[in-house]
Amino acid sequence: MRKSIFHALLLAATAALIFYAAYWAKENDAFSRIVAEYGYKGIFFVALISGFNLAVPVPAVAFLPLFLEAGLSFWPTVIIIVLGITSADLIAYFIGKVGNQIASSAFESKILAKLTRARDRYRWTPIAALCIFASLAPLPNEILLVPLGFLGYRFLHIFPAVLVGNFVFNAIYATGAVSLFGAL
Repeated sequence: MRKSIFHALLLAATAALIFYAAYWAKENDAFSRIVAEYGYKGIFFVALISGFNLAVPVPAVAFLPLFLEAGLSFWPTVIIIVLGITSADLIAYFIGKVGNQIASSAFESKILAKLTRARDRYRWTPIAALCIFASLAPLPNEILLVPLGFLGYRFLHIFPAVLVGNFVFNAIYATGAVSLFGAL
């Protein structure tokens, strides 16, 4: 209970700090120069790092007001954030895939055969769940991606689900943040 209250307060403080920084950035030339220097490449890097959000669950799109106040465009920024987060998610997927190869020699063949049968029986359900999860849950996508990679789901099935889910989540978050930021 205390941990969840602490996380909620930390998230609220982070949001307040971001909005304060956005107002500060509006009148600060140094920040505008930093964003102009790193631009969309910097945003991609921030999104890639925040994509591994198990330790620090602050999505890169939370910094959107800062980027917009520095003069960057809305949709290109959102798309770059989506690409960065999707790249991080796919790295997690490949970690699961490598884990399967390592575990293949360590696990009994009966256990792997059961996992393969379960994967074959419920082929599309986890992928649909991944898309919905990535679209709506403010939780790390790695929760599903590492096991799906471990189970051997194909990259061509995972990639569109993650990309669409990340786009929907970030578009919803970004439009809400801009609306809230504009109202303040």
